[in-house]
Amino acid sequence: MAWKIDEIDRKILELLREDARLPNEKLGKKVGLSEPAARRRVANLVSRGVIRRFTVDIEESGSVQAIVFLATAPHASAEKLSHALSGHDGIGFIWETSGDMDLAVLLSAPDMGELNRRIDLMRAMDAVTNSKTSIVMKKWR
Repeated sequence: MAWKIDEIDRKILELLREDARLPNEKLGKKVGLSEPAARRRVANLVSRGVIRRFTVDIEESGSVQAIVFLATAPHASAEKLSHALSGHDGIGFIWETSGDMDLAVLLSAPDMGELNRRIDLMRAMDAVTNSKTSIVMKKWR
């Protein structure tokens, strides 16, 4: 049975990705819940298998993932762009790459419309001159 993950759960997952040791009290404040409610949400995500480990290994079922390759302007710093991207919703890993593209970004979103919106935000950044996107079709690990 597929479980629905609402916006509060998504925000909790994003916060735990940044800091898996974030106390439930602080987590609750950041998402507008009490400490007990935040603790229940996290416990529910664990019992449903969405959070499998607190390193955090998140099951992305129901979401759309893509690898977005970005080329940067000659004057742009890939490191600075990477730091700017890390604050965007749905950003997973960011790798610096060789070849005609400078960065590869693992991006996730709840649906294709949101994925497109997030890609458009990356493309609109001053440092980005070109992009190529590959949708993740199947994941084995």
